[in-house]
Amino acid sequence: MYLPRGIAQPTELHKILNALRPAIPSAIVNWRYTIGEDWSGDPAIFFWVTLSDEAAKRRNLQDATRQIIDLVDQRVNPLGQWGLIPYFSFRSQSEQARLREEVFG
Repeated sequence: MYLPRGIAQPTELHKILNALRPAIPSAIVNWRYTIGEDWSGDPAIFFWVTLSDEAAKRRNLQDATRQIIDLVDQRVNPLGQWGLIPYFSFRSQSEQARLREEVFG
């Protein structure tokens, strides 16, 4: 059975992801991730990203989301290097404050 590197070596993956923190764009207020399986049972990494309210505005949203997706893809390469399909979910800071779900922080 094939075990993706991201599952076999989670400590290494966590180190690399934590090292990204200084490079995270200012539009990102907070981000979290978990490793697990997607709806079809494939190995995946899920990112929950809280954007500043300014970044979440329609005129800024595409750039803000693209910045974090590109950063993770270029520096971590979840699928190619770790065997994990990346999934991203975004919320604004004010939306998160209303909903208060811990996973988004």
